[in-house]
Amino acid sequence: MPTYALTCAECGNRFEMFLLRIIRDADKVCPKCGSSSVSTGVGGGVLSTKAGSVSSCGPIGGYS
Repeated sequence: MPTYALTCAECGNRFEMFLLRIIRDADKVCPKCGSSSVSTGVGGGVLSTKAGSVSSCGPIGGYS
């Protein structure tokens, strides 16, 4: 299930959209200015985290 990273060409707003389906042109609307001039990329997915928010000192979940 993808998270889409979108950028508005009009105002430069960057936002993400999580959909259970393929993104459609009707979905590509900037929530800030209402423009439909939005470029699309694929984001990190359902379990994305911000850089630095997870310690790299040990395993995360899984088996010990």
